[in-house]
Amino acid sequence: MTPESFTRWLAEMKAAGLAKSDADCARILGYRDVLRQKERGGDHRLALACRAALHRLEPYG
Repeated sequence: MTPESFTRWLAEMKAAGLAKSDADCARILGYRDVLRQKERGGDHRLALACRAALHRLEPYG
């Protein structure tokens, strides 16, 4: 996941009303903050977690 696609996801989460801030998005992902992802992006697992959160999927289990 590129830094640009992560930043786009943050905006989409806010536009969808699922988060009010970057801090809300961080909590949804289980992070303290999202600065590193905004700067460096993330791996395939992060991309999948972001898609799941945006589509309101519950954890598998």
